[in-house]
Amino acid sequence: MEDVRYSEDVKDAIHLAGKLAKKQGQAPISDRVYLLGLLMTHRKFNRLDSLLQELGISPGKAAQRLKNNLKTPTPAPTSDWLKNAELMAQAARPNAGKPALMEVEHLLKAFCLSPDPVVSAIMQENRVSAERVDQAMAQAHRKQGRNTLLFLGKELLEVIVFVLFFLILIKSFLGELRLIPSESMVPGLQVNDRLVIERVTRLNRPYQRGDVLVFYPPMSQLKKDPWSLFLRWTGFSGLIYKKDDYIDVAYIKRLIGLPGDMVEVRPGDGVYVNSKKLDEPYVNEVSETCTLVKPEPYCGAVKVPDGQYYMMGDNRNQSLDSRYWGFARKERVIGRAVFRIWPLDRIGALPKPAY
Repeated sequence: MEDVRYSEDVKDAIHLAGKLAKKQGQAPISDRVYLLGLLMTHRKFNRLDSLLQELGISPGKAAQRLKNNLKTPTPAPTSDWLKNAELMAQAARPNAGKPALMEVEHLLKAFCLSPDPVVSAIMQENRVSAERVDQAMAQAHRKQGRNTLLFLGKELLEVIVFVLFFLILIKSFLGELRLIPSESMVPGLQVNDRLVIERVTRLNRPYQRGDVLVFYPPMSQLKKDPWSLFLRWTGFSGLIYKKDDYIDVAYIKRLIGLPGDMVEVRPGDGVYVNSKKLDEPYVNEVSETCTLVKPEPYCGAVKVPDGQYYMMGDNRNQSLDSRYWGFARKERVIGRAVFRIWPLDRIGALPKPAY
């Protein structure tokens, strides 16, 4: 007969049976002690616990009955129970080409062959047979598969909820990453630059002239339905809505005029704020257009209303900014660009101009 390898739960049951038999002074170990050892390990192994449930066996009730009868002499001879179990294990692995592995189902089948009247009565009362053990094991496997899928689904859902919660928390109060989509901020910011946009300093430091801000321009629609709010809070709105729809479309520009400032854009000359020309080393070229506040260009100074900003791109002649669509509202500012993380050869903090 081939050597039989015992699974961990079988080893545990055999070990416990040996300890019980030694305590009772029994040698050889009786079928009752082996069955008691098996039942006393059921809570430690899901495989055994599931099988007992499928068979309708109450481990506690059966174990107590065995304990009450441990010292009662049996008229039947003690069977070679372990040998029976090993035969069951080998029968379950025909032509496997390797030693059989004895599992708990083989033990229960072996108990069906026991001549011990107490063990036999417990098996008969619970209608335990080799066929029912196989059926119960198959049913336990099916349930375990379903439970595994449910468990994995539950775990996946918890991870998704956890990630989304912290994504919303970070984006709402700390900051986010943004991609430069156009050439409006050349030469300082190039297309596909990745920037860190922070939202923390706005609480104790008002936005200042020269800051690079990400904001929603006046023509950008901010829907308030739950789905749109969720997409905006998580940053997924850009993946769902088309740019042509102007839903949640954000711009990145430089803050030029603060509330109350008089801003005048002089074509071919530069930008004047409160009658003083700004020194702007960051621009690509001087603007060729005035501020368009009417159907035709208006080349005079405009006053920035309260709670609003005058925004301009550094690439003045390739930027759709406040010259064309007016002012940016303060409450529509997403945050301030402070650090470039990509590309690696230009990584670093964004310079703050000194006027």
